[in-house]
Amino acid sequence: MQPSVYFRLFLAVLCVGFAAGAGAAALTEVIHFAEFLAFGRTKSDFGVTPDQVSAFRRFAAVLACGAVASIGWYFLHKFKPFLSAGEIIEGKNPSFASNLAHAFLQVFTVGLGTPIGKEVAPRELGALFASKICAFFALDAAWCRTLAACGAAAGLGAVYNVPFAGAIFALEILLKSFDKRAALAAFGVCAVADFTANFSVPREALYVVSDFKSTPANLALAAFVGIIVGMTAKFYQAGVARAEANRIKDGKILIFLPLAFAVTALAGAFLPEILGNGQAAAQTAFNEQISPLYALGLLTVKGVCVLALLKCGAYGGTLTPSFSLGALLGLCLGLTAANFAQVNLSAAALCGAAAFLAINLDAPFTAFALAAGFCDINLSAATAVMLSIACAIGARNLLSK
Repeated sequence: MQPSVYFRLFLAVLCVGFAAGAGAAALTEVIHFAEFLAFGRTKSDFGVTPDQVSAFRRFAAVLACGAVASIGWYFLHKFKPFLSAGEIIEGKNPSFASNLAHAFLQVFTVGLGTPIGKEVAPRELGALFASKICAFFALDAAWCRTLAACGAAAGLGAVYNVPFAGAIFALEILLKSFDKRAALAAFGVCAVADFTANFSVPREALYVVSDFKSTPANLALAAFVGIIVGMTAKFYQAGVARAEANRIKDGKILIFLPLAFAVTALAGAFLPEILGNGQAAAQTAFNEQISPLYALGLLTVKGVCVLALLKCGAYGGTLTPSFSLGALLGLCLGLTAANFAQVNLSAAALCGAAAFLAINLDAPFTAFALAAGFCDINLSAATAVMLSIACAIGARNLLSK
């Protein structure tokens, strides 16, 4: 390539990283604003869960969220079609205004209590900005695809403060290649994006997990949890795919989406941890202080609500909901195993979360990187997490055959 092309690439990487990071920061501010409206939370209340507000306020907030979501997505479908991050990466030309509105609507509804993940919005915003930046710098189609994928992954990494996981997400899932050029672009864009988002995105680890070592008992527990989670998560992954493939997009969304939110609001009045992107549910599991019956109730109700909302027309991610479902399932399995042996419940919850995520994403490297970044785990705990992911994928593959 000519020196001018290298220079344009360098500038494009910087611009895409900055834009993805700024987008993640802006979306974070929108979530904080929505959480303040719904639950009275401020930015200083990091870690405050919906159970610290009244049941009526939770119910009212989610009902209002249903009205906002159904009207917003109805008009976006009717007048301004938007594209997914994958469609933008593959070269389709997005409507800037429509995709911008779609991204902000997603995170606003998550802030109001929708039990779906917020990570799709920064991915779509990162890919959107990257497509416009690549066109400005007149890059070829191959580099446009690479940088759009890196922009999408950088948005994900920046909004959760996990830049390394974002880079692996770009390479393993979006590009399906660990090519040196792609790796250089992914690490560069994700690093710039994370630095840019510093002023808004919290720097603390997303979850607080008790330290544990990979003792023989914990490794046996990790393998057991991985096998069960691998077989279970396979069916949930299929359910998510079916719900998204048959999502309501016509006028029926004005009827069925508010109904789905009403059911979710009623459930959230009694089980507040199901609300939001999954952080409250996962942290409840990591705290190890709930009964098996309550954990099973959270697991079932949150899983059903996510599927119902996706089918009825809502948009959002399943990454953090899957992580929380895995943590709850892992805790249930750990509490069962505790009747027969002395095991670490934090290990069970973390291994379950990582294994469930690996199946849902079909990406073991990304799942491990995300789990490590979310929970800031130590090297000894990493062994158990990797074993659980390996067992989950093996069990899923055997079950598929």
